[in-house]
Amino acid sequence: MPEVLAFMQGLWAVVHRMERLSKQMGAGAGVTGPQRLVVRLIGLFPGVSAGDLAAILHLHPSTLTGVLRRLEAQALVSRSADPADRRRTILRLTRRGARISRGRDGTVEAAVATTVSASTAGQMAATQTFLASLARSLDRELDRANGSVPTSSTRAPSHRARPT
Repeated sequence: MPEVLAFMQGLWAVVHRMERLSKQMGAGAGVTGPQRLVVRLIGLFPGVSAGDLAAILHLHPSTLTGVLRRLEAQALVSRSADPADRRRTILRLTRRGARISRGRDGTVEAAVATTVSASTAGQMAATQTFLASLARSLDRELDRANGSVPTSSTRAPSHRARPT
């Protein structure tokens, strides 16, 4: 099998298993892997704005809105207007959200943490560099397929947002 296809096969195996575990988390803990990631980040950065969180996750804000609505409906996250700028929405965990954020058994994060802890700093740096490069290549293919140039309205910023 060509090297690139063997690599893609490995990526898809990881993605498939992450999706399976995420569904299992949804059935057991009430939140999927991506929802728990959002909860964890809000827990790490209390008072983060929805826009900054979207930038951290490299998502368009409208994509994050649906996740936040579901988390709010489950009483895991509270949203409120920023008193300094009423156009900004700030996010905080509820007590229930904080409990979900603390538990790690049976989560995608636990599986990733096990592998990360068994890896060297060099392996992690190389992996992060490779994944960032792959993400940029995928963006270029998406742009080519769409016949467009990325704009701030179609793609979240690639920089890390500062927590508030």
